[in-house]
Amino acid sequence: MQAFVLRAHLRTPLIQMGYTTLDALLMATLETGDVSHLLRCETGLYYASAGFPVDGIAGPNAAFIASMRPEHTPEWLDVIAPNTMKGDVQIGLARQREGGNVLNSYPTTTASAVEWYATGDMAAVLEVVAPIMFIGKRRASGYGEVVRWEAEPGVLDGIVGHLGEPLRPIPVERWTEGGDWVPVEAAWRPPYWEVRNRTKCYVPEVAL
Repeated sequence: MQAFVLRAHLRTPLIQMGYTTLDALLMATLETGDVSHLLRCETGLYYASAGFPVDGIAGPNAAFIASMRPEHTPEWLDVIAPNTMKGDVQIGLARQREGGNVLNSYPTTTASAVEWYATGDMAAVLEVVAPIMFIGKRRASGYGEVVRWEAEPGVLDGIVGHLGEPLRPIPVERWTEGGDWVPVEAAWRPPYWEVRNRTKCYVPEVAL
């Protein structure tokens, strides 16, 4: 295994929520919870950085309305019923239309590319990500369109940066580089959505 840089060149702005570590990207693509055959991994910690926007500039928020109108989806009446007097669901159409509308707003970043630093099988990783056409959130809306992928040998192992900074969430007790980093609670190992995998970590500074 070798240190390498993976780069996704972008055509459209990116909506990046969270750290988007390379191991998480590979797991989502391969639909598996283990990619240790592709990346170096020591007791659950992958040598794979978060995704860093290249020449990133914060853009305007992208707003989307999710509408689950009860008149179209009767199951929503079960949600509305407890909030009406005596559980009466015979409410007017105007109230029903309001019942399921939710406004979601996402910060966007305009960047020429997104880079990851890692230690692993560079050629195999590039082969896995090559078919990915969009990254980040709201991909179906055209955000995060990838023009092309490329990989090249690097010097960063995916854990520590040039300035001795963390490149991904790393538990405080496993950090050996020193520095005045402020710990925050974060998920450091997959599956990232499980509470048991969250602890005090040193984390990278990326656009979230």
